Amino acid sequence: MKVSGVALLVSQSGGKAVLEVAGRPMFELNPAAAFIWENLAVGLSTQEIIGQLVGRFNIPEERAASDVTKFIQLLTQHLLLIDDVQSHPGDQAEIVDQF
Repeated sequence: MKVSGVALLVSQSGGKAVLEVAGRPMFELNPAAAFIWENLAVGLSTQEIIGQLVGRFNIPEERAASDVTKFIQLLTQHLLLIDDVQSHPGDQAEIVDQF
């Protein structure tokens, strides 16, 4: 998966963050959601993020898996996360993504 180039995570006080899209605030993220976004941005897999979330926030794996899955679905619905497995070099989506 690949995060959209138009989205930027902006940290705020209290561990929260705002996900800005094209310079405008779109989502306020709690620390766990910000952590998920940061790990998606560096290319970690869903399973790796779940494992990291369990260790960092001391939550059950089932809860972490549910949180990660729901957040990924939300990001995908808003076109902020792209499944790069579906893109192949030369695809129109790949060309548009480069601009």
